[in-house]
Amino acid sequence: MVTFPLPLRNALAELAIAALDDEHAADALGWLSAPSGAPPPLAAARLTAVHLVDGDGLLAVHVPHAAGVAEHATRALRAVRAYEPAPAAAPLEHAARATLALWNERLFFEVHEVLEAVWKTATGATRQVLQGLIQIAVAYHHLAHGNLRGARTLLVEGRARIAGSRPEKLEPIDLEHLLAATAAWESALTAHAPLPDAPPRLTSTR
Repeated sequence: MVTFPLPLRNALAELAIAALDDEHAADALGWLSAPSGAPPPLAAARLTAVHLVDGDGLLAVHVPHAAGVAEHATRALRAVRAYEPAPAAAPLEHAARATLALWNERLFFEVHEVLEAVWKTATGATRQVLQGLIQIAVAYHHLAHGNLRGARTLLVEGRARIAGSRPEKLEPIDLEHLLAATAAWESALTAHAPLPDAPPRLTSTR
């Protein structure tokens, strides 16, 4: 997994999240995934707003990361295509639907950003479930960057927080499946054993 400088990481995350509901942001991701010539004007405006391009190409400071940017944008585009919006959904369900799409492309920092926005105003068991899901997502983000200790702590705490908050739900995310699918990861991390091959996918209850 490529490690980006924080300004680049944040810009890509902002664009990926926006692209779930904004076709011009999605077009911007498309250009980043396979840049050729100048981006379309409205996509260029999106790219400029998050300080990714200068004229017809990436900002000079981002050019050394061009291959990683293209790969990240490609995964973000797949998330956009997998995303199933519900026009009348409340903010919590909107965030859960976005999480499903982003998580399954291993865009765990983006998941953190989406969920934190609704966690800030949540209460009770819902707040606990959201915090647990955020912790698990950040655990996988840490794992992708070699931070086993941080991943272990957050995965254990996140799983316990969700398990302790049942039967609270976060539709349409299947929390029961998530707990089952992450059990082997917790066991491996706490035992300092080899980890499973890939992070578990989130599944839908619908």
